[in-house]
Parts: sequence; C-alpha cells; structure tokens
Amino acid sequence: MKRIVCTIATAAALAFPCFAQSWHAETNFEFEGDYSFPNLEATDASGLVPIRYGVVDSPNAGDPTQARSAGSSWGGGQAKAILDSRLVFPMMTGQGALTKDNNLAIDFAGELSPVSVNGNVKFTLTPVAFLQFNAGGGIGTGWDIGFIGLGVHAADGTIDPQNFGGIIYRGWFEGVFQFDLAALWPGDWHHIVALADDKLEYQAYSNASDTTPWIWEADNGMDFNGWQLYGSYFLGYQMPIALDTAGLLFQTQGYVGRAASMSPLSSGGWGSDFTQLTFGPLFDFQLGKGSSIAILPQFQTGIKWTAATQWDTDFTKRVYQDAYLYFYRIAFDYNLKL
Repeated sequence: MKRIVCTIATAAALAFPCFAQSWHAETNFEFEGDYSFPNLEATDASGLVPIRYGVVDSPNAGDPTQARSAGSSWGGGQAKAILDSRLVFPMMTGQGALTKDNNLAIDFAGELSPVSVNGNVKFTLTPVAFLQFNAGGGIGTGWDIGFIGLGVHAADGTIDPQNFGGIIYRGWFEGVFQFDLAALWPGDWHHIVALADDKLEYQAYSNASDTTPWIWEADNGMDFNGWQLYGSYFLGYQMPIALDTAGLLFQTQGYVGRAASMSPLSSGGWGSDFTQLTFGPLFDFQLGKGSSIAILPQFQTGIKWTAATQWDTDFTKRVYQDAYLYFYRIAFDYNLKL
C-alpha cells in the first residue's frame, strides 16, 4: 500500500514541478470501537432513561405488526480498523504563522469492520492555519454474521439482510474552523483549543429507492438515500503531559432536504427531521512516539414513540412523541503513525 501511494505521489510531483521538492507522505493505522449500554428505548421512562439490561416484549405479540421487542440483554459494540495514507503538498504558503503550513492533502483510506468494508478518498485544502475545506467520497458493502452489515426493510417492517447485495456510496463537502490560543500567546500550557466542523454528506444504497429504508453497519436501520448534515464542536485544553488533551465534544446528525420532509415531527410522523445530539467528555492520551488513544464517554438523544405506536415493527408507522436522553456508549480511538 505504501509503495503504491508513493508511486502516485511521485507521478503527481512530476506533473506539478512546484511540488517536487516538498511533498511528503504519511501513513496512519487507526482502530476505533465502542461498547454501547442497553436501555428500553424510553418505553417505560422519559427524560434521562436508565441503563437497563434485558429485553421487553410487546404486549401485543399476537399481532405480527405489533410484535417488536425493546432493549438488549448485553448492549452492543462496534469495531473498525482503518489504514490511511496521506500525501501532503505545500500550497499557497507564506512567511507568517497563519500561512507557513498551508497545504493540499490527499487521503486514501481503507476500512474493515466485522460486517463491512469501505474505501474512501479525501482532498483537504488548508488556505490559512485556522481554516480547512475538504471534499471526498467513498464506496462500501456489507454482510450478515448475526449482526447485519447491509440490508433493507421488507414490507412488513422486518429487515432483509443483503450479503454483498449492493454498494453504499457517499460524497461530502466539509468546512473546519480550528483555533489554538497558543498561536496568539505562545507557551506549552496555553493551548486552549476549539474546533467547529460542519459536513454535508450524500449517502445512498444502490439497491434501495429513495423511499426504502435500509440498515448499514448494524446501525438502527433508519437510513434513507439522501443528504445529511453533521456537526462536530469541540472545546478543550491541550497539555504537555501524558493526558495530551481533555475537553467536551458535541456532535449533531440529521437529514436535510427530501429525506427530512418525508415524516416531519410537526405532522405527527416518525421523525425523519429529528436531529440527533451526541455529547460528552473526550480524553486523549499520548502512549509513546506516534501513538495515542482517545476515550469518549458519550450521551445521546433518541426518539420516544407514542404508547399506541411504540411496538410497531415498521418504524415508519410509529409516531414521535418526545426526545429522551440516555448514556450511549464508551468509545475509544487508537492511532499509530507508521
């Protein structure tokens, strides 16, 4: 992989002589995972719902359309390995602190989880130290091992697994604002850092129409072809010790455009326009040269359905009542520079 990336970089340098003396390549291995705590999906509570191990069956089990269960006997988990090779080309550089590191970076990444495989490419332009713009795209597919990596919803609301049944494809545009107080007030203990990241992404499944819901990488199965808006906002403090960075991370996710209007909350629908909030502290530890691990305990908001519709096997027939908050997961992200 690294030899292929270097060959591509050499060709780029020959095609653009201004890059020939200064480009460089970076390769990183990343392993991310989490353990998700179970709850009963607010079927017996509201507000901040407790962690509850166990499964509650529908009291209407005699009706196959009202026969779903809520909760989990053990929770859930995710794991994904990522190999990323980056080519960095200095561009629009200047003499000042705001422009000396300006560059164009190209990332080629491969991802493998127990139920999916993905390939992505991303272009990142840094025109000034506190601002980045990037655009990219990717494709992937999945399979079923008891956890469904790829599938569609059948007419009765159940999920039909589709082993390598099609392609998930995506493309995005993203803007990132980043700030470090130490750039204005130099010092090892002056790194108060802030980041605001907004991304508009189109994601679709090749074997699903725009009105057919699908499941991807064992998620909640409420996916549709369409545009989503992601936000990520971080405020933290960076230190010259093993605990490199500590702070608070807030993330938002919601459909925009047609997918958001299919079932708006205002019409008593199931809530395709619901914006999900995930938040919690982030602790990033330096483990050694080129090695680090981030730990993220996180809370998340979810949809509480009305009592009359909460057991329907087809989520598109449920009706939104309110939002609830739950202890979502403990996630980790290990990074190693190769």
